[in-house]
Amino acid sequence: MISNCNCDNADGRTCRGNCTDNMCVPMENDSFNSESGVPLVTAKVGEGGRVVRISGKPETRKFLCELGFIIGERISVVSENSGNLILDVKGSRIAMDRMMASKIFFAPA
Repeated sequence: MISNCNCDNADGRTCRGNCTDNMCVPMENDSFNSESGVPLVTAKVGEGGRVVRISGKPETRKFLCELGFIIGERISVVSENSGNLILDVKGSRIAMDRMMASKIFFAPA
């Protein structure tokens, strides 16, 4: 892992986080905040937008980054069942529980 890189995110912003290959793991304070956003768990089925912030421990942010949840990436809620979400990110469907989804903040589109 490279420390303090300046790679570009999907929306062209510079992360100033830690990177592995082409993935950026924001490490500033306890979250990466480019905009305030709203928690993904508040989105209804069919709603979506762009990821603006990922919160949580560095390991959690790295895990979400490796799944494709990076700042600027488009996401949407495909379905919801018993509080768990099916999300569309980068053309892939990812199942996630509400606890993990609450770490992702987005700007509705």
